[in-house]
Amino acid sequence: MLGALGALAVFPYLMAIAPPPADLAIPLPAVAIGQAIQTGLLLWPLCWLGLRLGRSLGLDSPLARVWLTGSAAPLVSGRRWLGIAMFGFLGGLAILALDAGFQPWMPSPLAGATAELPQLPFWKGLLASFYGGITEELWLRLGLMTLIAWGLWRLAARPVSRPGWIFWVAIALSALLFGLGHLPAAASVWPLTGVVIGRSLLLNGLLGLMFGALYWKVGLEVATLAHFCADLALRGLGGS
Repeated sequence: MLGALGALAVFPYLMAIAPPPADLAIPLPAVAIGQAIQTGLLLWPLCWLGLRLGRSLGLDSPLARVWLTGSAAPLVSGRRWLGIAMFGFLGGLAILALDAGFQPWMPSPLAGATAELPQLPFWKGLLASFYGGITEELWLRLGLMTLIAWGLWRLAARPVSRPGWIFWVAIALSALLFGLGHLPAAASVWPLTGVVIGRSLLLNGLLGLMFGALYWKVGLEVATLAHFCADLALRGLGGS
């Protein structure tokens, strides 16, 4: 349900950076609600499967499980939550710095395209950050990363010790697929040169590595918080 709300929250941001055609046959509110419902229906079985398979590997959403089962809550101090939030925000700033380093080598935008996004109100970027922090983490960490790790664990004959390479490969593959998923958007702005492809994979993949490691070592909620704060830096300061 939270993933569906995240898909609804990102809609004003999407409409600002890619306005719909004036002759759209379906009212925009109906499109937004339909998008949210579709996302929720797809996430429901994926999240169930991720939680079920992840328990064998120690991958979990611990605070949600505590809320549902009434078991003892893991001890995570307020200072640690603040540290995770700052870690995510600084990660977003680092991506902005790397992006600036790529600019001298970027090709000219395609005809009719612009590499500069319009100046958006902060509230639209804030709402879009909920999509990144919640919906994308459900897709990529609880869903995709868990499925990859579980598949590798099964291929390794289900060792009791759960070797670390299983998780690092799953983290890297999910981060790589996330970067590849951004190539169509990049291709709508620039020709897909080596620099454009490398930029998309690097900038989107580095944060994915960080979020995946947090999901593995601490839990889904911590990865969600870090992702949300990284998106705040990207959209609040970078307008991305």
